Amino acid sequence: MAGLAVNDEVEGQTPVISADALLTKCHELLDELEKFQAFLLQEKKEHTVQLRQFRNSVVSELKSLEKLAQADPSAERTIHTLRSSNLPFYSAVWTAAKSCKGLVLFNKRFYWDTPVGRPVNGGPKPRRKRSALVDIVAEDGEVWIKVSTITESRLLFEKAKAGWEELDSDSDTEGAERDGRRVVAEGADPVPAGDEDYTSEDEDDDRVELLKIAEDLHRAASKVYIRYRHPRILFILPKIVEGHNSAVDAILAEIRATGAKVQCASGSFPSGTLTNGAFINQDADASAGLTNTFSRLLIDPLIYLTPTLNIDCTILLALVSDLSHSTLDPSPTLHRAIRRQIDLEANEKLLPSSLYPAMAGRDLVCTSLAAKRMREIVEQIGTPSERLRTELLLGEGKAGTSKTPAELLAGLAKTSEYTVPEDWRLPIRVEDGAYDLSALPAVAERVKEVLTEINRSVFFYGWTRGWTTVSSNRTVAKLIEGVVENEGEEGDVGPMVWLCATARSLVGKEKGRH
Repeated sequence: MAGLAVNDEVEGQTPVISADALLTKCHELLDELEKFQAFLLQEKKEHTVQLRQFRNSVVSELKSLEKLAQADPSAERTIHTLRSSNLPFYSAVWTAAKSCKGLVLFNKRFYWDTPVGRPVNGGPKPRRKRSALVDIVAEDGEVWIKVSTITESRLLFEKAKAGWEELDSDSDTEGAERDGRRVVAEGADPVPAGDEDYTSEDEDDDRVELLKIAEDLHRAASKVYIRYRHPRILFILPKIVEGHNSAVDAILAEIRATGAKVQCASGSFPSGTLTNGAFINQDADASAGLTNTFSRLLIDPLIYLTPTLNIDCTILLALVSDLSHSTLDPSPTLHRAIRRQIDLEANEKLLPSSLYPAMAGRDLVCTSLAAKRMREIVEQIGTPSERLRTELLLGEGKAGTSKTPAELLAGLAKTSEYTVPEDWRLPIRVEDGAYDLSALPAVAERVKEVLTEINRSVFFYGWTRGWTTVSSNRTVAKLIEGVVENEGEEGDVGPMVWLCATARSLVGKEKGRH
């Protein structure tokens, strides 16, 4: 099923649109998708948005419409197929996607139970994995969007079929039960009393489909963490007008009771309801060019950075490495990891493309243990230029002591092929790294057990102070996330970590040296 309500109207009521008209609209949709693909390639962001599956679905629909255009337009089968076209749904999904920020992917299935193996010795058939299909994942994973082109008449038809009864608008429904579901405040988990293992599949299939989907999405989201939080769910219903029919409004209230937000055709989504404006008024953006729209769809890598950044030892080394400041020949005498980093630097300039934009205009600190470890590595294997940059970066030694920030920047500029930003705030302040466990969630004790002394110093200091820690140590960052999410209490938030995609070692790491 491509999406909810492919044939959304009550049978016989859907107006028939000609195959040629649908073909024109499908070509327009596909043209925009291909322009977006070209934009991603131009920006070297083709791997940040998973677009292929959605585009392929549109291409498949185009081929079907091309066949229909050659068929007898008066034939009952042709009329039925045109009414059942998926194109209105695909168009609605793309329209919703263009109103997002931080677009990640389309048409993703998320699971909320563990897969069960094959039956043993003729035993019962294992239960299939239960899942929910998300049409759009946006805001770098923090928002799940479900689009439905279902109409009011179809929704009322489903409600009548399910045997719903009208609620007395004057009754107090808080804490009551309806159709076996506890009526709860928005944002709570709507499960039947005494049945914490409830899923929508435990009920009859004739319930209103939108509500079943909302409950499934809620359960799937409860198993997923994005920066220590569960994804927020947004329903977009472009053919539903809220406040027009009390029976429809009752269904919308049920959907909201699962914790989801609902966007209907009756107005733009309330400003500020979703972080960073995941959904904006489409009309307000109608006059903007596609390039402006496409730019907004890209994930902003700097959005989670705090005014003060806590710099990990891995980044301190990257900031002084010859690999980051100059074009080097991948000599076979170098360690293979260094040669690989030289190749990476040739395509992705780490400082101007990533670290400088992240750090410019922000206060920079590091812990004394991180600075100590960096100095030890530089002293052991650093080149003369790497040692010079270390002194300038930290404002110490012969090159950096008593120098003004402008003098430190000028000194670094002389050692680099790249322009050093004027608002890069040097020197990086070396602080003691003291942290207070009592100010952190109880799970911090468990996190402390799995980290080395230097990593405790770095990540706990940023955690305590509420600062983003900048690091390329993905292994440690994911370890911390896993402990907090799996062993902490619901709502616990671990240290904010901004992961640099690639690391840079010092050039002194020669072949055969580990």
